[in-house]
Amino acid sequence: MTLVLPLTTAQLVRGTPVSQRHPGLQLDKFTPPGDQSVQKAGLSEVCRTTGDGGLLEILRARRQESLSALPGVCMFGCATTSPLALHLARASALENAGICLHPLYGFAYLPGSGLKGMARAYAETIWLPGQSDRRLAWRQIEDVFGWAPSPDRREQIKDPSHPAEVRRHDPSDPAPPEIAASCGGIVFHDAWPTSWPELLVDIVNNHHPDYYQAKPDDDAHPPGDWENPVPVYFLAVKPDATFDFVLSKRRASVSDELLQLAQEWLLGALCHLGAGAKTNAGYGCFRPAGGHEIAAGGLVQAVEASWSAATRGAKHRAVFETALELITPAFLAGANQQADDCDLRPATLRGVLRWWWRTMHAGFVDVKTLRALEAAIWGDTYSGGAVRIVLEKQGDLKVQRYDKRVKAYFDERQKQSDYGIPNEDPRKVTQGLWYASYGMDETSRGQRKQRWYVEPGARWRLRLVARPTAFLRNRKDLQDSGKARSAQRIPAEDVLEQAKAALWLLCQYGGVGSKAGKGFGSLSARGFEQWNIEACRRCAGQLRERLDLTGAFEERRLHSSSLERALGPEEVSFGAGWQDIWAVLDQIGFAYQAIAKKYRHDRIKMALGLPRRIGPPQRGAFRPLPPVSANGRHSSPVHIHLSLANGCPIVRVLAFAASHLPDLQTSSAFLKEFVEDFTSDLRRRGNLPPPEGPSRRVAAAPAGPAASSAPLGASTLPRAGEWVQAELLAEKTKKGGWKARHVATGIAGPIQNSADVPADKKPGDQVVLIVQSATQREIAFRYPTAADDSRSKKPQGRPKGGPGRPGPRGGR
Repeated sequence: MTLVLPLTTAQLVRGTPVSQRHPGLQLDKFTPPGDQSVQKAGLSEVCRTTGDGGLLEILRARRQESLSALPGVCMFGCATTSPLALHLARASALENAGICLHPLYGFAYLPGSGLKGMARAYAETIWLPGQSDRRLAWRQIEDVFGWAPSPDRREQIKDPSHPAEVRRHDPSDPAPPEIAASCGGIVFHDAWPTSWPELLVDIVNNHHPDYYQAKPDDDAHPPGDWENPVPVYFLAVKPDATFDFVLSKRRASVSDELLQLAQEWLLGALCHLGAGAKTNAGYGCFRPAGGHEIAAGGLVQAVEASWSAATRGAKHRAVFETALELITPAFLAGANQQADDCDLRPATLRGVLRWWWRTMHAGFVDVKTLRALEAAIWGDTYSGGAVRIVLEKQGDLKVQRYDKRVKAYFDERQKQSDYGIPNEDPRKVTQGLWYASYGMDETSRGQRKQRWYVEPGARWRLRLVARPTAFLRNRKDLQDSGKARSAQRIPAEDVLEQAKAALWLLCQYGGVGSKAGKGFGSLSARGFEQWNIEACRRCAGQLRERLDLTGAFEERRLHSSSLERALGPEEVSFGAGWQDIWAVLDQIGFAYQAIAKKYRHDRIKMALGLPRRIGPPQRGAFRPLPPVSANGRHSSPVHIHLSLANGCPIVRVLAFAASHLPDLQTSSAFLKEFVEDFTSDLRRRGNLPPPEGPSRRVAAAPAGPAASSAPLGASTLPRAGEWVQAELLAEKTKKGGWKARHVATGIAGPIQNSADVPADKKPGDQVVLIVQSATQREIAFRYPTAADDSRSKKPQGRPKGGPGRPGPRGGR
């Protein structure tokens, strides 16, 4: 990495290990600017600076001694439950990638000025409306935070509905002089971490840059599914970091009541509003830590009382809480594509909710109105969103590296069976699961790349918090004046209903993470017993009617997915025996692939998403409407979702007619036929008994002496060159190599190329091996290498049509 520094300084820096460098200098001085790939690499080096925990302990002790001399000093601890982003837009050579690091010592901290501002926001918007004597309450707010002449304060004094008043020196004097300004009685100190906080490289993915960056009156850039995502990498503090929050009196004469109120407001802001940047996207969430300092003063009870008053009747805040459960595996790894960042991020969930929300309104309003309406609910660059997402995982997530061979592997006969694709050349049939998860475990140029996934059963607690907002039909007014003129108010309860409708659609027909359109990342949510797709349409219509957007649906306005042009939904139930969700995904992949083969060499398959390879000899014409091109990108219009009903898998299929693939009428006709054929084949498969044992190479078979004691016929033994399921053994060969046991027969033997077994494998792991030789006493194996994987694809053949490669839907 090239450093923009004098040569001698650059040499000195390179001679110092990254872990020993100052985090702030590494970020500001030693990270060169460049595109996002360069920025990501530079930020990753910042995260490798470990800091000096011992020095922090010394500094905290010295700081504590200094603070103890202040009047009325008090302290409480809070811990983050989500990533914390601070000062993203600070002056830097990087793009929105800054973070607040101590200028001398380099650890992340929260400046007292920001804490004071968020505490005041909580006091004014949450605590004040619930007070019986609002004039007295407002005076307490100004006594804590201070006041000064400003246009806002003058407007507050003139507003008869606001409790503000002119501050006088002596209230008993009939004509006292006005005090123009006063500092607050409470001092908000910087919040320091209790241990050196770890940093992570996070990512925000804008899937519709042209749509969001268009001018307010622009009607030519819809939120099309053909736009290329634009990733931006930035720094954040990892969750579970604890900070000490300190307040003190400015003078000893300041009342204890004001200090108590300041603590309550700060704690309430941390727990219910969030700190730092991207709070609406779930960043900066806190919970009380330690407990004794807060509980002793009754702070938690006071905060919950004011929050309950604010949410009662949904006048100031409307809240919906539910439990999310992952039904199918989800490829959720973030910026670094590692196990430690494989989690459902609030920003991902928020982006997907925005996408499903647009399906309720697309086609009823023009593009600029849709953009303005979306800004009112979800926010834009001029105003914050009215919906905040708080997501907390429940328990530990099981994260695994995806190994497609272990999950499903058919031999040639099975590929021609009812579980595969009957009457097809098995050499040209891809395993169904592999087809559906294409790109998640592939070998390219001799290097195997495997994505991480979260196993089904993961749970999160989701809280949607909505506030009142305003719809401004012409956003240019806000851009020009900075104020919303002639804005129409939307109550918090109506905002929440919009978010709930989007969540219901996601949990019925969509998914999160990569390959969500093929059934991966399916979620379920509780509390939606009375909801259906008509309720979502009705919810959207009522909002438009409230805002006088009563125009009828028009196809000329339709540029993105719309419920009004949805094909389906169709449901297919699998029997109770289909307990393995991987087996269901395998059948989905086979059914999808079977239809693709029905249209082999036909360019009409491009209606399933782009890019897509069509093998020669090609037939048919397919010319997408601009700005989509045949060689460009367009995510798949087909959405497959899995849910469970009484333990039985249910597959839902919903397709959106795409106005650019190649046009609305052609897309509708093709997708209608696709949905009919796909669900028909899937129903046939769902009525089959689930495949067992060796047929899928994943079910456990008898192992050990009991399994191998019975004589085996020659036909029972695997053939040389066959790929089989095996279990790694703790016993080693004489030369220290691996041994494995064949799952189907229980016969063990050596792995002849033990050096190729990955270092993270351990005894008991199930792996796919290649049989070198087999007798009734011993089976010799080889661990598959990149060359074996390449050779194995030649006889099977990847379908030339190939699975489509729609981009991830998170962050839309």
